[in-house]
This record gives sequence, C-alpha cells and structure tokens, in this order.
Amino acid sequence: MANERTAGPVPDDLAAGTAPMPLRVIEEFINTRRRDGDDIGTPQQLAEWLHARDLMPGDAAVSAEQRDRAEWIREGLRALIAENNAEPVSSPRPDGLDPAARAELTELARDFPLMLDVTALPPRLVARTRVPVDAALAGLLAIVADAVAAGTWTRLKACREPSCRWAYYDHSRNRRRTWCSMDICGNRAKARASHQRRATAHP
Repeated sequence: MANERTAGPVPDDLAAGTAPMPLRVIEEFINTRRRDGDDIGTPQQLAEWLHARDLMPGDAAVSAEQRDRAEWIREGLRALIAENNAEPVSSPRPDGLDPAARAELTELARDFPLMLDVTALPPRLVARTRVPVDAALAGLLAIVADAVAAGTWTRLKACREPSCRWAYYDHSRNRRRTWCSMDICGNRAKARASHQRRATAHP
C-alpha cells in the first residue's frame, strides 16, 4: 500500500511510525512488509534494520534461518494487532494475514525467553540469550509486554482492509479508528459495500 500513500491527508502510516516509543519500533517492524517490497527480505537487510534502531551491534551477522524467524515473528505480531481491531471487511482480495502466523509466533516465543533486569532503573524485561540477533528479536517481544502493561498495546492495530493490514496507532479518544487511512482503505471499503448494495437491489 505504500505506493498509494503519496498524496492527500497524511494517515498514521508514516515510515517512521506514530506510536509512542518504544512501541513505535513494533509498528515500524510490522510495516517492513510493503506491497512493493520487504525491508527485511534478506539477512543483510534485517541486520541493517536492527542496527539502525540500536537493537543489534553493527558487526553482528544474521543467518538465513534467523531472518526467516524474524519474518514469522513479524507476521505473528501482525496477527496479534489485528485482534485489536474489528473484524476485516469483505473483500475479493486475499487477506494479508497468514492464518498460521499466530501459532508460529506462539512456538517461536518459547525460544526467546525474557528475564527481569533488576539492575536497570526502572527494572525491565531483557533477553536471556547473548546471540545478538536473537536478543534483538526477544527485545521486540519485551516491547510488546511493556506496551500491554502500559495500556498502549490495544491502540496498535492492523488495518481492516484485508489486502492492506498496515500497522497503525489509533490516537482517537474512543479507540475506534479502524483504517490506516480513511482516504484510501476506508473509502475503498465504502465504495465496495455501496456497489454490493446496488447489485443486490438490482439483480
């Protein structure tokens, strides 16, 4: 969807993200998958992405297997934030959620244990592993836990448009925003629903 978001009102889908830190890192991580590419599509790209956010040393290497695990974690997180939104609207396009992603995340999360670092001020969850990329991925899961505790997690959502599923942060007072962009996905869904009503009324 990124190539369609170049004009008009600015939605909450900027590359830099709009969630408060550190939850913004999760928003950005989920949005590394775009219609026109994948920002962590190779081990080198994942390494650069993690290093740019100070999640991993710049000289740490990433294997193909670790990159694949990162992708599963990303898609599992996408599935989790989709549950923070209403059910997806009807669409002829395929859903951007992988039906196996949440189950895969459940399995992978067991490989990234966290512990409470009481030497930090304030105490915080940190990765138990010392493998740089695994520590970085575990750190992402720690951010999720912190956001749940802070009450901000349910504001991070996946767009209701099945073919989009872009992550965005719901800043609305009533927490009922359902589209990453009303001008794009919201209007597309409304037009589709209107067409279906007309087709039903005039068979």
